[in-house]
Amino acid sequence: MIISEAKVEGHSCLVMDPPIIPPGAPVILILHGLGTNADDMAPLCEQLNIPNCRFVLPDAPLHLTGYPEGAYAWYNFQAHDREEIEKSREYLFKVMDRFSNDKNLRPAAGQEKKPNPLVIMGFSQGGVMSLEAGLNYKGKVAAIVSMSGYMPDPWSTLTKAEAPFETPILLVHGTHDDVVPVAGSRHAAESLKQTGYSAVTLKEFPMGHTITEESLGTVREFLKSILATGI
Repeated sequence: MIISEAKVEGHSCLVMDPPIIPPGAPVILILHGLGTNADDMAPLCEQLNIPNCRFVLPDAPLHLTGYPEGAYAWYNFQAHDREEIEKSREYLFKVMDRFSNDKNLRPAAGQEKKPNPLVIMGFSQGGVMSLEAGLNYKGKVAAIVSMSGYMPDPWSTLTKAEAPFETPILLVHGTHDDVVPVAGSRHAAESLKQTGYSAVTLKEFPMGHTITEESLGTVREFLKSILATGI
């Protein structure tokens, strides 16, 4: 893959492209968890094995003190500060705008004004933000994936959601997760369904707070099935 860096609102985004990227290529945003950065998620781009797409891995906007250099967060993990969540959400909206309408990715003939298909996914805090941003983005989102995530305040996330009810949403979680208990994804799935989202899938695995080959395989097949439809 060809690796480059872009800046959005002064924050770094790691961009990973195939050697030849086709017109109208899908864009997959991958959001890291607490206390890490984009580099932590970079191996997933190869492991997902989804050809002919662009991966965008933004650093979260909050620097963590008392952590090694390059440790970021999307929000205060102890207070679940709603204001911080919404600020990070606004930042992600700008990232999503930037890469779904990238003038450097020439669209296919006849689709000059059509945005590139956009998927947002993340792990832990990144999973929280994939739901938060994916559900509230005014543009088109092809799919949302939350791995080991949750919804701190379902009412705030869903009350003015922009995503259509048929948006495919995958929640993946470990039943042995002692950092973010599996109840978080179960509650999120139930909240989504009660709101009216009809394409919600929850997959549980006998694992802790991690991503395994099996769980990533489920994400891979989900994304390939979505992108194969040409959404």
